Amino acid sequence: MYKEYYYFVSGLPALSPEDSKLLQPPLMFLHEAQDHLEERDYDMLRLLFIPNEITNLISLLLNKETWLDESTITKEDWTDLIQYLKELGDANPTQKALKKYNIPQYLIDYVHAYMMANEPKQETEIYRDLFTLFYDSVSTHEDKFIRDWFRFDSDLKNIVIALNCRKHNLPYKDQLIGSNDLTERLHRSSAADFGLGKDYPYFDVLARLSEQSDILEKEKGLDALRWKWIDNETFFEYFTLPRLMGHLIKLHIIFRWIHLSQLVGEKRFQKILHELESSFEFPPEFALNKR
Repeated sequence: MYKEYYYFVSGLPALSPEDSKLLQPPLMFLHEAQDHLEERDYDMLRLLFIPNEITNLISLLLNKETWLDESTITKEDWTDLIQYLKELGDANPTQKALKKYNIPQYLIDYVHAYMMANEPKQETEIYRDLFTLFYDSVSTHEDKFIRDWFRFDSDLKNIVIALNCRKHNLPYKDQLIGSNDLTERLHRSSAADFGLGKDYPYFDVLARLSEQSDILEKEKGLDALRWKWIDNETFFEYFTLPRLMGHLIKLHIIFRWIHLSQLVGEKRFQKILHELESSFEFPPEFALNKR
């Protein structure tokens, strides 16, 4: 049975996928939730940030400049951990050190092995390794919402990968994330719908989205499916943890699109500015260095 958080949930604002402003970013919501939730429930809420933590870890391992600020593990902590594991060599990390970083064991083990191997990997390979570890870990989580949400999300991604690769005649067996009955069917089936048409309710929608040429519209369609799933799964969860977890996932979705809109807008502005600079010259009499 879930504990009910009447006061906290009743004060949450209604969210819409069309929201263009976000008064409370995901990380701020998590910090506020810490004051209201039991420690066990807070830890489950924090689990929803692990995909961002993994994305940031990949950036550090590959020396990329990109960084997601909506994360609970700071760049300093990741950098400190990586340095610690380098200096540790073949020895095992101490429990005291592991507790200090508050990072899942399987991520620490992977980074340690990666450091010791000293062999470069492609970004797609590291991504697949880390997210497979993550999805495998949450597949046996004690909480049903956690299990179901991340199973739904991984299935969504794997079906999209299979559809896109098949569309362009590319191999996809090594691109799929995790190992379960759905990935096995995607591997084996030669049917147009991979044999999923009757068993997977969103397959037809995903098939239509895979034909979409506009990447942004395709991504919006995928997030619309995620939003609908959350609404269905939390419909009768009025004041419990699943309602809060669903709210947090929606905050992540809205935050992502607001950020993307800003990036797209900035790129368009820079493109227009560049075109103006390259195609327009001031008359000589307006030159700043004219004496």
